[in-house]
Amino acid sequence: MVWRARRRAGCGRCDSGPHCRDRPRADPNRGFPDRGRAADSGARRHGQELTARPRLGTLAAAAATIVASCTGAAAPTSGPGPTGMAANPALRPATLTTATSLDADARRWVDQTVATLTLRQAVAQLVIPWIPGGYASESDPDFQELLGWVEDGLGGVSISIGVPDAYVAKLNRLQSRARVPLLVTSDFENGGPGMRINHSYALPSLLAQGGGTSFPPTMAFGAAGDEDLAFEYGRVTAAEARAVGVHWLFAPVLDVNSNPDNPVINTRSFGADPDAVGRLGAAFIRGARASSALTTAKHYPGHGDTRTDSHIELPVIAADRERLDRVELIPFRMAVDAGVDAVMTAHVAVPGVLGDDLPATMSPYFMTELLRDEMGFDGILFTDALRMGAITDGYGAGEAAVLSLEAGSDVLLAPADVVTTIDAVTAAVQSGRISRARVDRSVRRLLEAKARLGLHRGSRIDPAAVASRVGTAEHRATADRAAAASLTLARDEGGAVPLDPAATVLSITYARPDDLLAGRTFNTTLSGVAGRVSTARVGPGTAWPVYDSLLHAAREADAVIIGAHVPPRSGAGSVGVPEAFRTFVEAANRIEGTGAIVISFGNPYLLSAFPAAGTYLAAWGGWEVSQRAAARAVAGVAPITGRLPISIPPLHDVGEGLDRTVAPQVAARDLGARIDPLQEAGFVPGARDGTVETAAGTGAQTATGGPGRWQPHASIPPCEDIIPAGPLTEPAPRDAANPDDLADTFCRNGAAIVSPREVDPARVGLSADSLAALDGLIQTALADSAASGAALAIIRRGQLVRLRGYGRLDHDEAAPPVTPASIFDMASLTKVVGTTTAAIILAQRGAISLDDRVTYHLPWWGEGDPAKARVTIRHLLVHQGGLPPFRRFFLEMQGREAYEDAIGGLPLDYTPGASTVYSDIGLMTVAFIVEEVTGRPLDDFLRGEVWGPLGMADTGFAPDPGLWHRVATTELDEGYRG
Repeated sequence: MVWRARRRAGCGRCDSGPHCRDRPRADPNRGFPDRGRAADSGARRHGQELTARPRLGTLAAAAATIVASCTGAAAPTSGPGPTGMAANPALRPATLTTATSLDADARRWVDQTVATLTLRQAVAQLVIPWIPGGYASESDPDFQELLGWVEDGLGGVSISIGVPDAYVAKLNRLQSRARVPLLVTSDFENGGPGMRINHSYALPSLLAQGGGTSFPPTMAFGAAGDEDLAFEYGRVTAAEARAVGVHWLFAPVLDVNSNPDNPVINTRSFGADPDAVGRLGAAFIRGARASSALTTAKHYPGHGDTRTDSHIELPVIAADRERLDRVELIPFRMAVDAGVDAVMTAHVAVPGVLGDDLPATMSPYFMTELLRDEMGFDGILFTDALRMGAITDGYGAGEAAVLSLEAGSDVLLAPADVVTTIDAVTAAVQSGRISRARVDRSVRRLLEAKARLGLHRGSRIDPAAVASRVGTAEHRATADRAAAASLTLARDEGGAVPLDPAATVLSITYARPDDLLAGRTFNTTLSGVAGRVSTARVGPGTAWPVYDSLLHAAREADAVIIGAHVPPRSGAGSVGVPEAFRTFVEAANRIEGTGAIVISFGNPYLLSAFPAAGTYLAAWGGWEVSQRAAARAVAGVAPITGRLPISIPPLHDVGEGLDRTVAPQVAARDLGARIDPLQEAGFVPGARDGTVETAAGTGAQTATGGPGRWQPHASIPPCEDIIPAGPLTEPAPRDAANPDDLADTFCRNGAAIVSPREVDPARVGLSADSLAALDGLIQTALADSAASGAALAIIRRGQLVRLRGYGRLDHDEAAPPVTPASIFDMASLTKVVGTTTAAIILAQRGAISLDDRVTYHLPWWGEGDPAKARVTIRHLLVHQGGLPPFRRFFLEMQGREAYEDAIGGLPLDYTPGASTVYSDIGLMTVAFIVEEVTGRPLDDFLRGEVWGPLGMADTGFAPDPGLWHRVATTELDEGYRG
């Protein structure tokens, strides 16, 4: 049996060599503003990566498939253009390199810049002040002062709250005045882009002004416990940051939040487990690097075990070196191993190590001996903001800067007074207290970072690219997924969650008067997916008579929800809420037959204020994304799977949490239909008393005391034997005592090969009996020889309920079985899943327009018919380009040049746009365009932009020979290759 390898559009490219001939090229700068000067100088470079990511949902069906096709040599790559060339970092951020791998041009720029800076200019390079992110006119006094600092050599800025367009406008104006490109930093640490470039509203209408993607707080990712989500958190945050001109994220926060009374870290941290904080932080770093942004591990050596806010006064960490090694330093060591670009210091005193109250920021032991010499960190060291009370109260702006540099810091962040800081450091060098070489060492580190970002080639941000990069539907969907995965049901003594669909619900929001958005999204969403919902709002100033009237209303309702928007800075326990509210919650909880569902939209330690509360759900934050997720979960529309990443002493430990499944009859309402289509088809069972039958029984809940999530192995059918997931050999013996041994194996169950990643279908309201009928349908088709084998994957509401292989890789009875890891030829689906996706990615980025004429990018394509000059990319994608359906090129010719000659010489069969005729040749042409615009082979582009980010490791145009044993036959070839 010979497996036919189909040739697909765009299998190779012709870049150099004797077999290539000169062809007219399209203008590579079209769609890339500010690249014209670089291209005119011969600076177009193949192989540079377009770093924005594709829509995650586009290719879900292709997760286990490849296309067997031809291979093509990769395009040659070369370094960046000469110094000063214009570039567009927002549209095409430079692929990050290490400082030691800078190319010759970048290294030359760094050396020349260091050599030409005066002492004062060199010192100014090390200063990065805080600036507001909002609009400022040219005549604004504060903006004029900032322009003066920039013209005097300021190293960068740390930009705060604004909207995306204001960011771009302000940063472009500042960069245009900078002799040395500015390094732009921002926090983006807790909630991603939404922390800085979203949540601006017009008053009094509360009309949202739009902006970046809002994620739940960082601790939510600790509750989800999913490194892939943490990676996406970093990737999306970095992508949107780069789009608005921010190069360096002051994230992730790697403080281990081990103290419930911590007023400043709290939900900014991933949690209280040092290893989990380190793992998730490292995943964030990798994600941000994928979108070409630099990252910062903070607040070293750890700010999690304090009861004092360093913005106000100097906190004291009661720890010795042994404790630091065991807890606080673990995430920072893991970040250094992951290649974090910077570390930010903490303004904390550690007398157990230093023996005095010197802030760690000013300690040579912490900043140099421990961090650089012992831990091996060689990146940039930022101080935390030097205008904080922990520093200014004891040292003043000038001396704080000098002491920080002496300790080992490179960048003086947000000083209380910019000019005083520069003056003090300049004077310290002139007096001999600090050497010029010491200053230049830090300057060089900073300039190398700017060169890594490509800023020496240009720093202008493309305003037109913002709308396609910031707050996109894909990014918002990722944030919704993270929020849903993070919800943690710490307790539910009365089984109040999920709500009965027919229940009357009283939803009470507690929030400060200035929190205008509290409860709005939650109540709106809940009203759409639950029964009758009435709402009320209370706050710190609410008097008891109001609470008393609400208690009367609560007794008339079937369910009471109390959504508490108590931000972390409000403290823990009774400190955070007034006595009247505590008394009300306790009274509502005692209502017979009702009780109260308490949801924390902020400080997760709030439960310590209501220790008798029967139901407590941690949503981690109060932004719309968390409110929406909480409403859906409480109503039974989405599952609840989170685990506490912190302890709530003495009530709950790290790792605790209850699972809840989807109530299918409620899910139908969320879909906006009378009947869920899956229920109508018989795959979703009818409701019974508002519960779902699970493996543990009707309405069962599962409590987990450890840090892990539910164990999927519990839902695997009994195994007859075990099949290794790697090379198919003889079945391995099953270790029944250790089901985790199944992690790298498949289970043979009857005629199917089953993945251990399957979960109980009841978790998402699917009928196991109906799914078994679907298995039978596939087996019947195989018995009728419709195919030799098949693979099936079913994902329902984010949960994998089927991943199975059936039959064999071909009709030979001796052929290996199909497993969930088998590889299939996608055939003509390649046009949609691969080539079309690549074209849409380029269109979204502005690199092409769907209404571009094909000959604009491929002048040779119109040689055979003048009418082809009217054909657009859109015509090709919708099969209206006038082209014939196909030609058997593989029987007539070989080589890309021959293919181009043949396609270019084809006349049209009909007027473009006048008819629809399916054509392989049109999509082959689209592939040529993708390669021309990106300078990369189609396979390489898709691997970097689609397959890789989605984790589709085995997807591509030509399987590696090491995968051939897993490839299913496509057809019997008795002609071309037979």
